[in-house]
Amino acid sequence: MYKVFSFVSILIFLSGGLEGLFVDAREEEKNIRYKNELTLDFPVAKINNKVIYDEVEKKNVTLYQYISDKGFPVYYSRNVSTGVCYDNQCKQLNITLYWNPTGRYLGFELPEKEFLSKDDHVPFTEEEYIRLNKLLSDPKLPLGDFTYNQIAAKNKAALYSVDGVSGATSKDVLEYVIKGSAYTTYTIYELVYGATQSEVESWTNQVLTDEFLEDILTESPYQDKLWVIDLIQGRLSYFSQSRDIVLDLMKSDDFSLAEKSLNSLIAEDLMDEEVQIKLMGEFHDFDFGMKSRTLSLLKNANYISPKVVEILNDDIEDMEVPIIAAILDIYKAKGIKDSKTIAAARKISDSDNRYLAKKAEDYIQMLNQ
Repeated sequence: MYKVFSFVSILIFLSGGLEGLFVDAREEEKNIRYKNELTLDFPVAKINNKVIYDEVEKKNVTLYQYISDKGFPVYYSRNVSTGVCYDNQCKQLNITLYWNPTGRYLGFELPEKEFLSKDDHVPFTEEEYIRLNKLLSDPKLPLGDFTYNQIAAKNKAALYSVDGVSGATSKDVLEYVIKGSAYTTYTIYELVYGATQSEVESWTNQVLTDEFLEDILTESPYQDKLWVIDLIQGRLSYFSQSRDIVLDLMKSDDFSLAEKSLNSLIAEDLMDEEVQIKLMGEFHDFDFGMKSRTLSLLKNANYISPKVVEILNDDIEDMEVPIIAAILDIYKAKGIKDSKTIAAARKISDSDNRYLAKKAEDYIQMLNQ
């Protein structure tokens, strides 16, 4: 069953995920609108705007920022009015594009009575609008790697035989465009993932707060969580609430999310002993790569908590050889010399693995200097 909500008071959408068709509340005046999932579904309380330069349209345009009553950006939009030209003919593209505050494509809307068309002005079908929205939702689509000359028709015959694409590239391009509207698809995709997307991300970055980040990390779709974790790398000390959430996400069953959360830490974050303790609380459950990353952070930290050393010494002999060697390197570099660490190193120095034995001997020798 569809859920009704509004972008702003005059725009009422029917939400249906990737294939959600937006319909104006006035049944007799239907607008063509499609949307994806919002980062955070907050009511809009205010609209800001700024002038930016668009590299596709080659002119200054206005970007709108829709703000919640908490002061958080909910989404962004901009109106597009540009010519889509090929085969010495042009047709006007009038469309409004929407982005989430993370820069993720949100959807599109056409003005009242406007429609997208193919060759000879044949309107898009509903299935083609759905497919267009799905194509635009994929930031990894190789469509952006093609050039104008590969997309635009060379002549009328080419237009009809290969959908406005030169024969050499038509099969590749047709996989990523609406048939009969290759250059329109290409132009919209370039608009979605061009300069405006970067402006959206930059504007959101300027208004970050701990509360806003916390909401995204706990309530937003998966791809938005990843975006935020990347964004705050090296800045966790400024966002204490978000830092704790990121540390908890390292325990996630989703490997990509857990690894990215760990990789967001820098050595300076480990100046806080609490961060070190939380990090080491998960150490024994980490895979090899995450253990290696953790030890690299510790080696570059200015201080290592005695509690961390205690955790590292637990079962050290049963760890992978490269991990044991890395721990011994940390002990040597940091001059760790408590009795339990020394005892652990002496056991390793008797190992049949000459590489590890040499590492332990080097550490013990350093203590005697």
